[in-house]
Amino acid sequence: MGHVAKGKVRSYDEERGFGFIRSPEAPDDVFFHFKDVVGGEEGDFEGATVEFTLTDGERGPKASNVRVESRRSGGAPAAERRPASANRPPSLREFRREVTEILLSVDGIGSTQIRAVRDYLSDYGLDRGFVVEDTRR
Repeated sequence: MGHVAKGKVRSYDEERGFGFIRSPEAPDDVFFHFKDVVGGEEGDFEGATVEFTLTDGERGPKASNVRVESRRSGGAPAAERRPASANRPPSLREFRREVTEILLSVDGIGSTQIRAVRDYLSDYGLDRGFVVEDTRR
């Protein structure tokens, strides 16, 4: 059983039909699948404000009954909003998000293993300068 939460879609892969919601009510990004969107809305969900039922999935927080409250208005596409400098190492926050997304695609790996691998890789990247500390809080 879950509870109703609100958040903003951080990323959405339209081709694969899933994405992640950032919510102050969850310690990690919340996974959702297109089939969990109420009303069968299609399109780019990235940046949309949503209301959803927050539950614990096999691999971490999961959203169901996702209702789109508002979509991102105008602005540049996601690729154009990224920092212009491709030569700088990613921030720790960016790196952890990307690693989590990759690990979520691996069958049979649970949230405990995802966190352990993500933490190990984060420390490794920081130690070797592949990743930089976040400067904002």
